[in-house]
Amino acid sequence: MQPVRSDRWFDSLRWFFICVLLAIIIRPEMAFAATKVVTDADKGAIVHLKVGDQLELRLQAIPSTGFMWYLHAKSTRLMKLTSQTQTGATEPGVGRPIFQVFNFTPRELGAGDLLLHYVRSWEAPAADEQQFNLHVIIE
Repeated sequence: MQPVRSDRWFDSLRWFFICVLLAIIIRPEMAFAATKVVTDADKGAIVHLKVGDQLELRLQAIPSTGFMWYLHAKSTRLMKLTSQTQTGATEPGVGRPIFQVFNFTPRELGAGDLLLHYVRSWEAPAADEQQFNLHVIIE
């Protein structure tokens, strides 16, 4: 009768692995999601993402001047801003730079430009404002 118990255990284990494999096949973007980190140095670059991936954008700012990075109205709608934080200054004092950290997730397949501009929130946008652009391709 020992072989019967062994066969039941083996059948249970086999069904468990089949369920895990099906979960990976059905939701592959969840199983293999990646985070791509982009910085100031990547301005104008092309970034390839898959649905389910994360894009972390780190841009340097000096908030004591009133200037901060903001998502531009003409930015692609293919990327959803999921969170925005900032780091503390590495040294105490006024005028020290920080990093603004933006996290995006792709909404759907396609290509577009992710645009941010460095402005004071209370001033009208100027023609010579500093901008950051990134061409994203979502596959």
